[in-house]
Amino acid sequence: MFTDQGISFQSFLREVQSGRIDPVYLLEGEERYLRRRAISELIERVVDEPVRDFNVSRLDVESDTLGTALATARQLPMMSRQRVVIVTGFEAVNDDVQIEILQSYLADPGSTTVLVFDSEALDSRRSVTGLLRKMARNIRFSRLKDDEASRWVRDYAQSIGGSFDRGSSEVLVSMIGAELSRLVNETEKLVAYANGQPISTADVERLVIHSREHNVFELTDAILAGGREKATRLVHRLLSSGDEPLMILGAIARLFRQMLSAKELMRRNLPNAEVAKAVGMSPWAVTRLNEKVRQIEVPNIVEAIRRISDADLAIKSSLATPRLQLEVLVCNLTQLVSNQQ
Repeated sequence: MFTDQGISFQSFLREVQSGRIDPVYLLEGEERYLRRRAISELIERVVDEPVRDFNVSRLDVESDTLGTALATARQLPMMSRQRVVIVTGFEAVNDDVQIEILQSYLADPGSTTVLVFDSEALDSRRSVTGLLRKMARNIRFSRLKDDEASRWVRDYAQSIGGSFDRGSSEVLVSMIGAELSRLVNETEKLVAYANGQPISTADVERLVIHSREHNVFELTDAILAGGREKATRLVHRLLSSGDEPLMILGAIARLFRQMLSAKELMRRNLPNAEVAKAVGMSPWAVTRLNEKVRQIEVPNIVEAIRRISDADLAIKSSLATPRLQLEVLVCNLTQLVSNQQ
């Protein structure tokens, strides 16, 4: 039995590369790129490439049942010592029979299967969450802070033969956010464009201009300006482009948390550089943030964070559709901001 605190991706890599493979994993957290890397690492270690088509299964519990997924995990592999079964869509399981089946499997997992439960977000109040966190190897994938993502970009660029000027990686993160899958794509484009030369801020600003994260910046700007109709249109655009509702919500939540921290630091008359360091943003981005922070009082920021938390819980609990929850939230936030102006 494990603790429910989870371990980091780096700790997971060290375990797997040293030969430790557990029979059941729970991968949870917003950082999808690293979750995909973790699954790829397990598949690579467990199943030889020629027989992966026969021994890697992906099941969505929203389409099948948890019982079906566990029955698949009990099947013997073909021409391989072990197989990998990846399960998604299990977050809302609350049927007592399915929970009992899961508990029975976790108490005696199949020795020929590595079973992976993969989720962006779990509700701690649900039985399935507590059961998996205690009886599976739990790996946490939290979204990186902006300064951590900036360091990651520099390291990744170096690993593929590129380099960033001082500050240019911060500008990249400020423009598209800290989601690694996007940073990987943009970093690879920039390294190819620079052709062996250091990547400058001008390079970043020239090439990275139409990313979806710009739409998120537009959305938060519209909210702070009290522009309800524009903010609602941007929510529709982001969802139609394939952005995850919780990712959009996370961007809004991150902004208001940073605003609350910045408000207190500004009250103490700290310089922009110290404010930037404390809230995990680049000086370039924090200057832009502070202009908005001065217009909003602390009680309204706190109320906004409370409403964001309510929307997060509603989305995870499947209360109405994520689109509707985001629309209602945007209306509430723009009204809160408008009351300040």
